Amino acid sequence: MELKQSNNFLIRINNLTCIIPKKIIIITIIPLIILILFATCSSVNPIPSFEKRKILKEGDFVIKKGIYKNKVNAAYPKKIIADYMTLAVKENRNKTDSKIITLPVIRLRSFSKQPKEPIFILNGGPGQSNILINVWKKFPLLWLLDNHDIVMVGYRGVDSSVKLNSKEFGKARLTPSNTLSKEHLNKLARVWKKELIRYKKEGIDINGYNIIEVIDDMDLVKNKLGYEKINLLSVSYGTRLAYLYGVRHPKSIHRSIMGAANPPGKMVFNPDVTDKILEKYGILWKQDSLNLKRSPDIIKTIQNVFNTLPEKWRKIRLDPEKIRIMMFQILYSVKGAGKIFDGFIAAENGDHSGLALLIMMYDTKADKGKFTGDYIVKAVTADYQHGKNYIDAMNSKNNLIGAPLSKQFAIADLSEWKVQMIPKQYRKLSTSYTPTLIFDGNLDVSTPLENALELMKYLPNGELVVMTDYGHLDLVSLFSYDPAISIMQEFYLTGNVLNKNLDHKPVKLEVPKRSPQKMGKLFYTLKRLGLLNLLL
Repeated sequence: MELKQSNNFLIRINNLTCIIPKKIIIITIIPLIILILFATCSSVNPIPSFEKRKILKEGDFVIKKGIYKNKVNAAYPKKIIADYMTLAVKENRNKTDSKIITLPVIRLRSFSKQPKEPIFILNGGPGQSNILINVWKKFPLLWLLDNHDIVMVGYRGVDSSVKLNSKEFGKARLTPSNTLSKEHLNKLARVWKKELIRYKKEGIDINGYNIIEVIDDMDLVKNKLGYEKINLLSVSYGTRLAYLYGVRHPKSIHRSIMGAANPPGKMVFNPDVTDKILEKYGILWKQDSLNLKRSPDIIKTIQNVFNTLPEKWRKIRLDPEKIRIMMFQILYSVKGAGKIFDGFIAAENGDHSGLALLIMMYDTKADKGKFTGDYIVKAVTADYQHGKNYIDAMNSKNNLIGAPLSKQFAIADLSEWKVQMIPKQYRKLSTSYTPTLIFDGNLDVSTPLENALELMKYLPNGELVVMTDYGHLDLVSLFSYDPAISIMQEFYLTGNVLNKNLDHKPVKLEVPKRSPQKMGKLFYTLKRLGLLNLLL
């Protein structure tokens, strides 16, 4: 590396010469070096282990007293009393000779001398952890400890001693184009078939990793800790667990709060509903005169760009299916919508670097394969419909987004996987008398408001708070939003919902501070230098 001029570095790698601004070096390469250095540092795992030679049976657990260091909220003690546990559970409760696996459990003790019913956390997913200590810096939940213990039970398949990783499936998702074509889905199906064989050879009973087993894990922990009734706090996929927990073990649940409801059948997205939400954005777009100067009709802009999409931007192949997948995921937040629209406006004017950014983001995420197996098993065994044409049925009729991710449900048929579904009564809506408070957003593409409205028909003791101009991830912010916290605290204590009219913060679809086009060009430079995957 040599200094070219005061504000730039000249880098030459494998006959490739690039001039990179100092600013880029500072915000990308230096943090990368720091990350690599810190990656070698080990952290102490507070979760205890069973004695090595101990023969385990379901319900055995080991507990270690400890301290959770609060670095989030100065209003609360810096040290919080915690119990760190490991629980033994059957891998498949439908088999008497099932092997035993273990789950981590964390309990944070309430600040109250006489705490009310504990709150069990049910995080989103599938394929994500339910041990949430490390994410609380962004969404602190310590206010729950004012009156309740907090309990986190690890999700089997992710947090358990058996983890359903699938790196091979992740690698197979990488393809230059036609990402969701039948040809490529057939390839994914062949890989998944091999993964099922691998799981079996490793002694993993894949039929033990469904949402009913997860619910029964929760109830076992409730009983082992001596709680008569518990409260639930759930988001996204976790709301499915919460709802079915109330159906399966109605006497166990005191009260339940859900953010972004996902009732049975809704892990398969509805392409028409997704497009309608995008059209809602189109209406909001036209209400701002500054937006109209950039594009008189953002929906038509999106359609025009897809209809005239070039094959490549520089050396990046512009696969429309990858673009749609990343559009869908970035639309999880309202701020993300502004970035997406800015990228399409630039593309309509000839600069496709913002859309190329989506392609590069997809490619860097696709090959990770972390807990992909958990996602596939739990989603398919809960919501798959045999004989449905998932490839064609998930297409957008208006050339917008549709439901691209749900095309992957076709893998169940294409792999000839003999899916052992969860019992039928848990694959359809039925009445639950659990007192339930739901928060849902009208701009949520993942768990649209229609889901909550449908679920409410089966919750005679349910209350719904509609958050106007909120997307999927925006709903999670409610857990650190004071007016919403007050509502939730009151509901857990009394069952009453005192105020449904939270302050409305109108969405602003303005020019993003960090444009997708600038990021696309930066990512492209890092990609050519071989640094992009390492950094991300």
